[in-house]
Amino acid sequence: MPKVCVDETFVKLLNQYGLTSYEARAYYALLILGESTATNVARWAGIPQQRVYDALASLERKGFVHTKHTNPKKFLPFAPKKALENRIKQLRLEFELKEQELKKLIPVIEEKVPEVRQKEYEGSQVMILEGNDAIVAKVIEMLSSASEIVKVSGIKPLYVLGCKGRLERYIKAGVKILAMGKFDRECTEEIERLGGEIRNVDVSFRYQLIVDNKKLLMVYVDSDNMPYGFYTENPVLLKPYVFYFDRAWEAGEENG
Repeated sequence: MPKVCVDETFVKLLNQYGLTSYEARAYYALLILGESTATNVARWAGIPQQRVYDALASLERKGFVHTKHTNPKKFLPFAPKKALENRIKQLRLEFELKEQELKKLIPVIEEKVPEVRQKEYEGSQVMILEGNDAIVAKVIEMLSSASEIVKVSGIKPLYVLGCKGRLERYIKAGVKILAMGKFDRECTEEIERLGGEIRNVDVSFRYQLIVDNKKLLMVYVDSDNMPYGFYTENPVLLKPYVFYFDRAWEAGEENG
């Protein structure tokens, strides 16, 4: 029986959904073969016989194939759209469960932090973040921690992620949002829907986020267009930026 020439781009795309290379190759072969035995899948996809059963069992758990309990067993692939939607639902549930587990660990880990180090951290924290991923993670962390007010100026409130319902996901109900700068329609509508206020004005900062007047994130880029974030909870460093935002906000109100 001939071996399938598996599209490696297809395999790499399915890797993004948490499939191993063997699982992706087995699914690819089944899409060509239709209903088939594990032996045929192994031959067509170039998978070792001792590994193909594990790959097919995992594909069934992940919602990509259905097993027919004939003798021998046969495997039938779900259509890609249905299979991928099944997998997305699984990943969302897995993430939510993992998120709950990790949240439970926060107080456990905090108890392990040495007292002296913790005081130093709280009193004079200054952190430099490099790259969009690190900056976005800090933005989400800050927004999620807000209890009273969020002040954002520059670009989209969630930085490069945009809005699209995410702002509501991360900011607790009742937290006041003050947004100053140039925002796209999606962000403008979401901020207004959440009861926030917007000043559509030019600002000098690429991105600035202040949470509860206690946390500050500033974003800037170097000569190679690499984004960096400056984060602090130090009140001495933070106070001038809070003052500047409040004055600019008042000026924008007067101009409006």
